[in-house]
Amino acid sequence: MEAKLIKELANFLGQEHVIEDPAVRRQASLGGDYLPDVVVYPGNNEEVARVVRLANEEGVAVIPWGAGLQAWRGLLPYRGGIALRLTRLQKIIEFDQDNQTAWVETGLSLASLNEAFQKGGLFLPLDPLEGEACTLGGCIAANASGPRKLAYGTTKDYLLGLEIVSPTGEIVHTGGKTVKNVQDYDNTRFLAGSWGSLGVVTKAILKLKPLPEKEVSLCLGFPRLEEACEAAFNLRQDLGPVALELMDAAIMEALQGSGHPLPVRGEACLLVAFAGFTEAVDWQVGEVRTKYGARAELAVAGEDDAAALWEARRQAWRVMAGGEGAILGSASLPFTATGKFIREARSLLDSGQQKVALVAHFGNGHVHVFLKHSPADYGAVREVLGRLQDLAAGAGGLFLVENINDLTMVRRWVEARGPALIPLLRRIKEALDPRRVLTPNSKVLAYVLDAAEATETAG
Repeated sequence: MEAKLIKELANFLGQEHVIEDPAVRRQASLGGDYLPDVVVYPGNNEEVARVVRLANEEGVAVIPWGAGLQAWRGLLPYRGGIALRLTRLQKIIEFDQDNQTAWVETGLSLASLNEAFQKGGLFLPLDPLEGEACTLGGCIAANASGPRKLAYGTTKDYLLGLEIVSPTGEIVHTGGKTVKNVQDYDNTRFLAGSWGSLGVVTKAILKLKPLPEKEVSLCLGFPRLEEACEAAFNLRQDLGPVALELMDAAIMEALQGSGHPLPVRGEACLLVAFAGFTEAVDWQVGEVRTKYGARAELAVAGEDDAAALWEARRQAWRVMAGGEGAILGSASLPFTATGKFIREARSLLDSGQQKVALVAHFGNGHVHVFLKHSPADYGAVREVLGRLQDLAAGAGGLFLVENINDLTMVRRWVEARGPALIPLLRRIKEALDPRRVLTPNSKVLAYVLDAAEATETAG
């Protein structure tokens, strides 16, 4: 990047908000030698717009960045350009308790937002596995969710309106405080999950939920994986939990060894949460005791123990990736196919003597497959991952490797949605961002726009 551009950024942002220090640049990257040329910290929407407008004029890449905790899921490593850190955008502009809405800036963390909302008896029910340090902007970029997606949905379900800086630097508003605010295209939710490639979200109007009267978490340990899958299916169908997670023995053992022990034993366990009116939650817990008390080890968690249970669930990827690392595959399936996929995946992987662990957002049909192989050994397990992709496709689902930049697998994932999708995505991106300035390293768009360039960038 030319020095005159960095100087111009410093002229209107202030030198203290334009950083070239390699240590700071590394914090706004996916590591290695793939660093931005500069990191900037705008303080308001006008400064964001000016940065983007200037970058567009110069043809310089801009990558919006919050806490960076979820970036590895949707972005490729990228060298150069401007990392646009939005963490100075920290205002709660309006908190309307009566209408259960809030108008906020997107640099705020989920923890900060819910600390404010809960004082009014409301909350934003997002629980990405990366935790409450995630910024709202990052959650919108990723359309983030977590175990409670089963009852509460994803980030897009809480967006009533947005303030966006377009790829050419204009400030645009979508939606409004009313639930019914779309007469044509739903421009608000369209941005969720686009990884900042179509616009920089600087503010959001959020729809909030009342805090439940009571929430209870339980852990059930089963002697056989098949029994855990059967119980998970029935719990979702019969009792309506807000979260329903499955972890196999390999994950349970790894958590035990890392200081996050679970209170039950078995070949697999379920983490279950119920929330709502006290009478209803008490009935749900009673039904679990009646149906599974004699078939599984059952622990009903107190408030502190519940926090420890869900923290253990959040730590699953970290403990599996410790040491030499691991390869993370993710299957998205129809709910009714989840148990069968888990059993068949386990059989397939065991027959190949793979060191593997399985975790599932069972109620959502989302299964994580952890292969205990260094990412550097990806070639050795690519065939078996391809078979898992076939297994998921046969069940009406999709399978993708999340922490390896395998653009061949991404291509297959995109094309599975129909041959017309790639040209459509290309036209949308080129119409909104003809110079390809915003987030050119989005995994899907990198392939869609220029597969050869994306492969080279991925290194």
